[in-house]
Amino acid sequence: MVALTKIDLVDPERIEEMREQILELIKGSFLEGCPIAPISSKTGDGFDGFYDAFVKTVDRTVQRDASGPFRMHVEHTLVLQGLGTIVSGIPRSGAVKVGDDVELLPGGGTKKVRGVQVYGEEAASGQAGECVALRLADLSHDEARRGMVLATPGYFEPVRFVNASLHVVPNLSRPLKPRTAIRLHIGTTDVTGHLVLPELAPLAAGGEAYVQLQLNEPVVAAPGDFFVVRQLSPVRTLGGGHVVTPDTVKMRRSKGNWAQGVEEKEKAFKDPVTAVTYVFAHAGAAPLHLADLARQAFFSEEAVQACLGALVEQGIAVALPGERYASGRALVAAREELLTIMGGMHDATPLSTGFPKKDVFQGVKSDRTVADRALDELQKAGKVAAGETGLFLAERAPKLTPKQAAVAARLGELYRQKGFSAPRQDEVPALLGMPEKLIAPIFDYLIQIGVIVVLTDKVVLHRQSVEESRRRLVEYLQSHGQLESGAFKDVLDTTRKYAIPLLEYWDAQGLTRRTGNVRTLRQKPGPPGAG
Repeated sequence: MVALTKIDLVDPERIEEMREQILELIKGSFLEGCPIAPISSKTGDGFDGFYDAFVKTVDRTVQRDASGPFRMHVEHTLVLQGLGTIVSGIPRSGAVKVGDDVELLPGGGTKKVRGVQVYGEEAASGQAGECVALRLADLSHDEARRGMVLATPGYFEPVRFVNASLHVVPNLSRPLKPRTAIRLHIGTTDVTGHLVLPELAPLAAGGEAYVQLQLNEPVVAAPGDFFVVRQLSPVRTLGGGHVVTPDTVKMRRSKGNWAQGVEEKEKAFKDPVTAVTYVFAHAGAAPLHLADLARQAFFSEEAVQACLGALVEQGIAVALPGERYASGRALVAAREELLTIMGGMHDATPLSTGFPKKDVFQGVKSDRTVADRALDELQKAGKVAAGETGLFLAERAPKLTPKQAAVAARLGELYRQKGFSAPRQDEVPALLGMPEKLIAPIFDYLIQIGVIVVLTDKVVLHRQSVEESRRRLVEYLQSHGQLESGAFKDVLDTTRKYAIPLLEYWDAQGLTRRTGNVRTLRQKPGPPGAG
């Protein structure tokens, strides 16, 4: 509404004349169509009409959303004896209550709220749109100056670059140059800098464009903040608009898609859902903590938390332990990466029955937490399986060709017959009359499925021989109570080359306990094959 004051000083004809001038003046502005209320504060004339118009305007006004992080531009600072430093202003977003911590920006540190007044009355809290005064602890009068900002700690960062939507005033005498020296008024802050257009072509009066405000001093800004820019000399208003996003990067005209990117951000940062979706769409592979996600989206943690459930269901976000979230794209990339890595490992060793998880993850570039979730989903989907030897792709389970199966049978029979005098792996090609290249992958396959057991790099036995050694060892210890290491070769009718590695193997399996050079049973033996 518009108040036409001091009507007691003029006649009714002059009042009507001024009303017509005001109507012409506000045409095309945000005030066009609003009520004009003549009033005299001295005589009270016109008060009833003014009050009716005021009440209707208030009723039409949308209540300010207080769900975002708290942010208030400092208007006044004063010191009251016995109370300390009082800072007042009108919060742009969020709410504040007694006991909260607030951050003074730029560079003023964190302060504790000791008291709150709203419209001059003591209150437990204040919120966006209200006239709020805060009593802050450990704050001197000189620390908080007009133009500074009090905000929820960690949410806002002072910047020198602001991407904005600008509307040039219609009565500007000449077009705006691609780079114009300006004074920016935003909140209670005014700083100098330059208004930079994304194109080299000038911007005509009444025109609209996305611009970057490149400032000489940092300011605190958030999406939706209104601003006015004025020319430095001669002083005149150039236009106004709203902030799209604060930025830490200077605009480069060589990047022709700059304005398109700003337009995308303007559409995104209007509500928590679209803002969080945008953050995830441009997030890297690393997960974001809820607090970081809220800060990047310019909404409170509560508002972001409320929309995350739906985004997780849609696959846009992935919930991880510790209130962390990753983008759905990062999870998809991790799944593809795991499948690619494991596919390569299968290609290199086609007869492998599985790969240790640490070997698979050694080549993973995705965040480990995201990769773990991706692996879990691949296993649930049946694409990856886990066996005794590790992970493998379900569709790549090893299958021996008839020729390989015949070689495997000969290898197994060779080691079974040799018993406690089995050959080293490098001796096998000569014994079978086959090339090492053919035998090596099949030998490895037999190790993985447990037919052959590797005790040392020089001692390899058939599984039956290993189990036979266990049977004889247990039988001897149950009869004699203990065993000298050197005697075991006689028990097996072999040499120390095989006897000692077998004793050490059963020590490691928990079957026996070594004390010096003597073995005793550690546990009650289970059935053959246990351990």
